[in-house]
Amino acid sequence: MLWIMNTKLWKFLEYVQKGIMILSSMTILTLVLVQVALRYIFVMPLMGVEEIATMVGFWLYFMGASWGTAERIHIKADLMQVIIKDPKKLIWFKVFISALSVILSGMMVYWGWGYFKWGITRWQLSSTLMIPMVYSQSSVFVGAILMFFYFIIELVDHFLQATGKKPLDFIEEEKTCKEGEEASCIP
Repeated sequence: MLWIMNTKLWKFLEYVQKGIMILSSMTILTLVLVQVALRYIFVMPLMGVEEIATMVGFWLYFMGASWGTAERIHIKADLMQVIIKDPKKLIWFKVFISALSVILSGMMVYWGWGYFKWGITRWQLSSTLMIPMVYSQSSVFVGAILMFFYFIIELVDHFLQATGKKPLDFIEEEKTCKEGEEASCIP
């Protein structure tokens, strides 16, 4: 673990992201339950619920993606651990993959910023409730910035491991898995 992961900034980002994820999940759940009850029990659908759920869903998706990046539980094809047996070669491969992730997330920040600016200049409104679409569009930009930040941290971490300035994390994970003999243990 890098020193930055123990800072107030990291804890603050964790608190905010988890708060947004919990709040947005509860909001979407409530909206869906209310819509189902109104539509199928009381036979009087409420207009605009889908719009609110979609806008809140944007924030849920992008905060979830960024927190998955922070925790390094994002979707990745990690088959190289099976192919590359030498830990030194594997960590350099992880440096390469992390660098690509930084580049791609940097492109996402750039595009997210353009999308956000476009949303501000166009000031589109949702069709039923007339809510400014920029509220949901801003989640793309904010999520991209957070993912970019977390991928930079991952790149630095892997680089420090590759250069020997930090012990290899996945070697420790393998030892823990072998000692525990758990069937569900996947480093």
